[in-house]
Amino acid sequence: QDMALLHLPRLLCRLAPQPPHTAAAATAGRARYLSAMAPKLRLTYMDIKGFGEPIRLALAIGGFDFEDRRVSYEEIMAMRQSGELAFGQVPILEIDGEAFSQSQALLRWAGRQAGLYPEELQLRCDAVEEALVDIRRGFVPQWYGVVLGRDPVTSEKLVPLSEEQKQEVQQKLNESVMPARFGYLEKQLKAAGGPYFCGERLTICDLSFYVLASGVLDGTYVDGIAPSVLDGCPLLKELIGRIAGHPRVKAWNERGATGSA
Repeated sequence: QDMALLHLPRLLCRLAPQPPHTAAAATAGRARYLSAMAPKLRLTYMDIKGFGEPIRLALAIGGFDFEDRRVSYEEIMAMRQSGELAFGQVPILEIDGEAFSQSQALLRWAGRQAGLYPEELQLRCDAVEEALVDIRRGFVPQWYGVVLGRDPVTSEKLVPLSEEQKQEVQQKLNESVMPARFGYLEKQLKAAGGPYFCGERLTICDLSFYVLASGVLDGTYVDGIAPSVLDGCPLLKELIGRIAGHPRVKAWNERGATGSA
């Protein structure tokens, strides 16, 4: 008991609430520590949003400094021929000089670092990501005018569609396929209770959806897909606006493509 009494003042000091200025100083010190410990990052992708923008947004929201390297199609071809691209494509993310590939893997890594891919929400988040993969797969004929996309080695377009087939595909995508796909996501968002796909917490699937759907609405993501495919999805449209209004997303969108972040 005597020993316990001797330690009581020290214990009470530990339990006492910190003054606000002390807590703020501790937070600032932690931020400086994390900044000093952060890896050197360089993200390489084309000068479009596409598959790279959700990764950029995750890193920006997480407050990470990274080099936003934008390359031309000719540069990608040269990188592929030199063996720089492990899977023959971009994006790639260099972490302290070591290169990693595949957009979904990179997005999940960035999400974990930024607190946008918490373990307890990963199953819900991944389900939405897979639904977005289905949507992108449907865009392949619109992007390339072919059935199979590009050859992974030569980039040759594989199995071209005739003009009549292109028109038929576009009609089906606009009239039935895409309204149904986005309708499924609308139901998921409603079931989650919002304001995000995983409820109260912003995650990487919200960023992936935002990049894709906002691009559908303004016509920059894919040619030939009408904004009307989202007409029956008021909650999804609200989500697009909500993410666009996020302070760090807004700052990112306003900065333009400067090559650094």
